[in-house]
Amino acid sequence: MIRVQVPPILRAVTGGERVLEAEGATVREVFENIALRYPALGLHLFDERSGIRRNIICIHRDLVVRADDMADRSVAQGEELILANAFAGG
Repeated sequence: MIRVQVPPILRAVTGGERVLEAEGATVREVFENIALRYPALGLHLFDERSGIRRNIICIHRDLVVRADDMADRSVAQGEELILANAFAGG
């Protein structure tokens, strides 16, 4: 099982859950697994073409993983992801 910490802004669509458990071999697969159980969260994670939204990032093993890298980023049982929104500005 992979644990996913959900930011406060998205907890309204997870029934208030702070941490979700999911299966998957990559970050993308974990997010797909969560989206099956929490479709409203899936709308925040995936765009209309099933791509991970560009504003979504996660922290895995103390590294920032961006949308383009989530399909290739392997995760192992017992690990944790921290779901977050990317910040932009200047």
